[in-house]
Amino acid sequence: MPKSVLNWKPRRTLSESDKATPAEFLAAGRELLEADMPVEAADFMARAEDSEGLNLVKAKAIGEGNFFLYRLALTRLKAEPDPGELEALADKAASLGLATYETSARNLLTENKTIKRP
Repeated sequence: MPKSVLNWKPRRTLSESDKATPAEFLAAGRELLEADMPVEAADFMARAEDSEGLNLVKAKAIGEGNFFLYRLALTRLKAEPDPGELEALADKAASLGLATYETSARNLLTENKTIKRP
């Protein structure tokens, strides 16, 4: 990966490349996660089939009470929500005053919904 993907243009070029390797996607995903760009990181990690990296994104989501990021990580992992993780996420969201994320996590937990995938 010759250029940093922290800037939009190299990131877009890599994203649209037909010749990019999984190793390049992996490196980009890790660089983006390290730069606190987890949404962008998750996309590259998914293309690299980097479940370890996606689990780091999921852990970050739980630690920040970020339901949107949690769902994204689960979707990319093709995994179902874990009740313990949802409870921890909801509690963290509540402690940070993120009412929408808390409510979303608790609703998913109590209604036992599954995440819809395309």
